[in-house]
Amino acid sequence: MAINQISHNITPGKVSSVFGASENGSPAPLVPRTGQPETARRSQDPGNTPDRRQPAPQTDTTPASSASGFTTAERLLLAELKKADTQVRQHEMAHVTAGAGVVTSGASFSYKRGPDGRNYAVAGEVSIDTAPVPGDPQATIRKMRQVKTAALAPASPSSQDLKVASRATAMAAKAASELMVLQARERAAANDSRAFGSSQNVSDSYTRVNTLPESDTHTFDLAV
Repeated sequence: MAINQISHNITPGKVSSVFGASENGSPAPLVPRTGQPETARRSQDPGNTPDRRQPAPQTDTTPASSASGFTTAERLLLAELKKADTQVRQHEMAHVTAGAGVVTSGASFSYKRGPDGRNYAVAGEVSIDTAPVPGDPQATIRKMRQVKTAALAPASPSSQDLKVASRATAMAAKAASELMVLQARERAAANDSRAFGSSQNVSDSYTRVNTLPESDTHTFDLAV
């Protein structure tokens, strides 16, 4: 039995957060140290007050997070994982639904753990029987049509799906050629039977002719 896997794989985009950087991705500005005395410059006029500089506001370098506790990058990654999980499951279910009779196992999945601790399907596969039916080209043709239907059932078949469908088409064509030869032989045998009768009848007729006396053989010009 030939078993092929028709599979689907989605790789979520890599989304990473940069810790210690500003929200736009550029390095966080250095924050002046505060609490230390600064030298005040005075003009020649003793009535002027010292020039006191105000410290620059500090920049928050921690990653932005939502009320759910996830950073922006984590929320983007979660959205991609959820989308991939839905697509992969729908893809494999299409194979199973369309492959009744040729699918040999349920869908199996590969998972990726998300920032929320849950597992999301990012790849899947279904095993399908692509072996021809021994001695029955007509049944092989029907089976290969079913295999092709199952392989191309998803809205977006994968490269492996297309390979399985292509192989099923080739095997169906080969079985059709074998069926034509078989049917031609059957027609030829039927024609021979109508023209000369069965081989057993022909043999019996010759046997009767050979057992007749020599003087009476002229009564049998043709025995069929």
